[in-house]
Amino acid sequence: MTINIRSFTNAFLDRITPGHRVLDLGAGDGKFAHMFSECGAIVTVVDTQAPKFQDAKITVKKMKIEDFCAINGTGHYDLIFARNVIQFLDKNWVFETLFPWMDRHSTQQGIIAIETFYQDPKPPFKHFMRSLYTLQELTEYFIMWKELYTKEYSHNGLDISGQTRKFFVSSLIVQKK
Repeated sequence: MTINIRSFTNAFLDRITPGHRVLDLGAGDGKFAHMFSECGAIVTVVDTQAPKFQDAKITVKKMKIEDFCAINGTGHYDLIFARNVIQFLDKNWVFETLFPWMDRHSTQQGIIAIETFYQDPKPPFKHFMRSLYTLQELTEYFIMWKELYTKEYSHNGLDISGQTRKFFVSSLIVQKK
């Protein structure tokens, strides 16, 4: 699902400067972590599957996001990036624990970039998404932050099993005021 990804990342990519600390939650294959590293950032990746690359500027924490947040109480990040991951987490935990954790662990001018999706349930699919988020829910939580980018859209694409279905995407990028 790479549709509109350039407009999403362009909303903050130029704000990443050498030495900035970036946290990539649910990094997947690590392509975004690598992109942040190429900007000179010091990147921490958190995912249950470690990306298949080596980069001295990227620290890989192979664990659940919930575990990382529970044990990492001191780090502060210039960018917290969570693309296509929160829909797989418990919604109550996201609103009651993850989002407050992100707020506490963002630097004074910190940026949070969230993109989440859900799929049309027809045809039925095997990979369950625990939570669905609307752009309104996300913006309401971060109401005290400056909005840098918001977008909600849908598109047709292939799901993980190769079936064509409709995807609904909510994107939010905010910066502490």
